Amino acid sequence: MKKEDIAGLIVYLLIFAVAIIFGLTVLKNYAVDSGLKTVSYVFFVLGAIIVGLIFNAFLFELGHVVGAKIGRYEVLSVCILGLTFYKVDGKRKVKFAGYDGLTGETKIAPKNEKKASNPTPFLLFGTIFYVIEALVLVIVFNILVGIKGNVVASNIGYFLLIVVVIGAMILIYDIMPFQLDSLTDGYRLRMITNPKNKEAFNELLRVENAINNGEKDVEVKTFTEITNFTAELNYNKVYVCLDKGDYAQAEELIDLVINSPTGVSQKVYLRAKAQKIFIHIMSDSIEEARTFYDTQVPVSERRDISTDISMISIRAYILMSGILDKSKSETELALNNVLKAFKRTSKARQPIELKLYNQALGKVIEEHPNWDLGGYLLKEVKENGSK
Repeated sequence: MKKEDIAGLIVYLLIFAVAIIFGLTVLKNYAVDSGLKTVSYVFFVLGAIIVGLIFNAFLFELGHVVGAKIGRYEVLSVCILGLTFYKVDGKRKVKFAGYDGLTGETKIAPKNEKKASNPTPFLLFGTIFYVIEALVLVIVFNILVGIKGNVVASNIGYFLLIVVVIGAMILIYDIMPFQLDSLTDGYRLRMITNPKNKEAFNELLRVENAINNGEKDVEVKTFTEITNFTAELNYNKVYVCLDKGDYAQAEELIDLVINSPTGVSQKVYLRAKAQKIFIHIMSDSIEEARTFYDTQVPVSERRDISTDISMISIRAYILMSGILDKSKSETELALNNVLKAFKRTSKARQPIELKLYNQALGKVIEEHPNWDLGGYLLKEVKENGSK
């Protein structure tokens, strides 16, 4: 199990523990005094949980929006539990979309100003807004439950207390200073204490926004001091190189990550290794690729790549299993996760990832035409929207 998976499991167990302790102590003791029948009390608690989830999701993203404005960023979109608000040609629009976060995501881009944008308020204000919420609602809770003989006031107080606890559980996830299954504010706050990471944070936002806006040949700054942020930013240049077939320059940037294993997370290192495997199998002869594979890819890394649900790892693994190991079952096992991995890929990178994946699968199909894998090829969407 990877470090990120262990960290995520611990955090979710902590959140679950808070919910259980609160439920078996405060809520269980109050059930008798609420004046509500069992069914009504269950709906009372469920209603408070739903309201708490929606309200706190809104509050955290509001904090991000305010922090972004203070930090001199342009707010591109705000997503609250999938409901996404954004602008197109100055017109406000709403849609349901996926997001990278526990309850929502606010996407931003640095403003075109000489003074650099500061990400600290953006990452901190969600927490600050929750602390204010908690202080206010706990005071109101104490006032309401202090009214003797008023069951309605007491019920409202406990309803608000549940809202506060739901926010606390969201906050536990959001302030964790390590990488989970999504990028938390706590993790990014820890990362930007390094000035290079702060610069990379803004540069990554700028490049991704330019790519999402359809800009071609976006100038991408690369970094030699490798962290998770700078590695992610360098990947923008890696994708440009891979798209052009410039494997040599792409490998130079990837080697910066591989040669800095202590500076990046296990997942970032693993995917860099998968990129390198892809390059060698696609560009070397089979004999040269096998030599690289046998001497520089340990069995543990092969296993981790096989279980990583990402387009980077999947296109590497179908080459590993199809070209080098000649295992149809392992190749199909990886291919069955392609759609899931593609959905997790950022929209800016989807077109190139689709192209690279089809190139890798095409090589396997060419090697094993009798495996009948043509149905796994992804259809490329052209600029006019046709397929």
